[in-house]
Amino acid sequence: MEGKEALAEQAHAEAIAQAFVAARRARQGFADYPGAMPQTLEEAYAIQSRAIALFGKPVAGWKVGRVPDALVAQFGANRLAGPIFADSIVWAEDGQVPEMGIFRDGFGAAEAEYLVKLGPLPADFDRAWTNEEVLPYVAELRVGIEIASSPFAGINGHGPAVTVSDFGNNNGLLIGYRISSEEDFLGAPVSLTIDGEVAGTGTASAMLDGPIGAVRFLFERAAKGLPLAEGQWISTGAVTGVHPVEAGAKVEAQFGSDMRVRCTIGIA
Repeated sequence: MEGKEALAEQAHAEAIAQAFVAARRARQGFADYPGAMPQTLEEAYAIQSRAIALFGKPVAGWKVGRVPDALVAQFGANRLAGPIFADSIVWAEDGQVPEMGIFRDGFGAAEAEYLVKLGPLPADFDRAWTNEEVLPYVAELRVGIEIASSPFAGINGHGPAVTVSDFGNNNGLLIGYRISSEEDFLGAPVSLTIDGEVAGTGTASAMLDGPIGAVRFLFERAAKGLPLAEGQWISTGAVTGVHPVEAGAKVEAQFGSDMRVRCTIGIA
C-alpha cells in the first residue's frame, strides 16, 4: 500500500508540475489550482523540483519569501524558496527603465528587495549556520525589484505550500546598484511606489533576521538538496511588502536617499 501511495503522490506532483510549466510556456493564467493543493512544504518542494526539471531552463538564483507568522508552526518554517531563471534576470543601472512581465489573467506583484550574489561556497552545507558564518560567502549586495507572478491567479491566497509549488511565485528579477560593504543599509528607509503612489515602506532590519538571514536559510535548504552555486543571485525578501501590479504600471523602489530602481510592468 505504501508503494501505491508513493506512486500516486508522484503522479499527482507530476500533473501539477506539468500544468504550471505548460501555463508558463503559454504565458497564460488560470483561475483554479491544477489539482489538490499541497498541504506541506515537503509536497510543495517536490512539485517545484519536478517543474524545474520539466521547464529545462538554467537556474541563476533563488527568491526567498516569508511565511506568515500565523502559519509558521503549521508549516515548520518561517521562509520559503523558489528558483529565479537566468532569462528572467534584467539589469537596471544608470537610469534604465526596463519592462518586466507578469502573466495575463494570473497573479502579479512587485517587491523592493536586497539582492545577494554568492561567492565561492563551502563543500558541505550539512551543519548548523549562523548569519556571521554565512557572510564570507557573500560576494555582492545590491538593490532591486522582484517580480512575483504566477499563472495561478489565487497563488497568494492559499498559504506557503501553494506558493512554493509554482516556483515560489517568481517571474523575474531586476538588479540595480551595488551597495558598498562599508555602508550600513539595514536601517535605511525603503519605499516602493506604483504610478507615483507609495504602496509600502520598510527597512531591512525589520525583516526577520535580515537579508543575510535569508541566505542562511538557503544554506539550510542546500543541506537538503537545494542546488546553490557560486554566482547565483538571492532575492532576500520583500522589504516593504508584496504589492499587486497590473500591466502598464510604473514601479519605483527607493533605497535610502540616493538609490532607485525603476521598471514598467508588461505582459510576460
